[in-house]
Amino acid sequence: MKTRPSPLRAGVRFFFFVILTILLLPPYILCFSAWPRAHYAARSAWARSVCRLIGLRVRVIGAPCRQGTALFAANHVSYLEIPVLSGLLDATFVAKSEVADWPLLGQLCKWGRTVFINRSAAEAKAQTRMLQERLGRGESLILFPEGTSTDGSGVVPFKSSLFNIAENLPEETNLVVQPVSITYVRTIDGTPLVGPLAELYCWYGDATLLPHLIRVFGLAGAIVEVRFHAPIPVEEGTGRKALARRCEAAVAEGVAASHAGNGEPDRQAAAT
Repeated sequence: MKTRPSPLRAGVRFFFFVILTILLLPPYILCFSAWPRAHYAARSAWARSVCRLIGLRVRVIGAPCRQGTALFAANHVSYLEIPVLSGLLDATFVAKSEVADWPLLGQLCKWGRTVFINRSAAEAKAQTRMLQERLGRGESLILFPEGTSTDGSGVVPFKSSLFNIAENLPEETNLVVQPVSITYVRTIDGTPLVGPLAELYCWYGDATLLPHLIRVFGLAGAIVEVRFHAPIPVEEGTGRKALARRCEAAVAEGVAASHAGNGEPDRQAAAT
């Protein structure tokens, strides 16, 4: 079982992570300033390289929406969703304001144009308008409707209030909501990441960020499965509660399916 972290591997990987970030950050900033639509290529290159560096093999089932504006609704298991989803989606993360203060990862989120929101009732309307304006400009968003990270064994109820931004949009926005299931399935030697082993890659509860991150750098690697479910068109009269229920059901089904098939061999055509 390759579940014991190596301090040497962690040190070497962290060194190359820093070098990789330093090398790709200037092109990313340049693309964002001069060619706004081209910044995704730089961000995707960084994200996919980080996944390879830390031994994450991403298996993709289904396909993300590429046409029009999308609101991706995913379950939240770990900060590792930053490189995993950044390598697959040209979309902006929506995160709670506390993430901005995380060591290292908070700064990476800022560079990635993450939208930080404060969930206080006093700011809810203004933040909803701001996110709707982004959707109106054709900017796709990534939402984590559980509102917290979990051990990945299942899905906790989606907060319907987070789907407010999909309501009362101009018809020309043509928004679709796409549920996304993220499951850290097994280590590279085939050990299922369930029970106590889930915490090797899932970051939740009272886990401290930096020690967990260092341990991830020291582990051999794992399979993470990303399932893109059928998009849900947002039509007039589509309510936030109905959207939340449909997304929650699809994501929960996807997580269960990934865990049920965690002994399957890698599907090369789907791997990144």
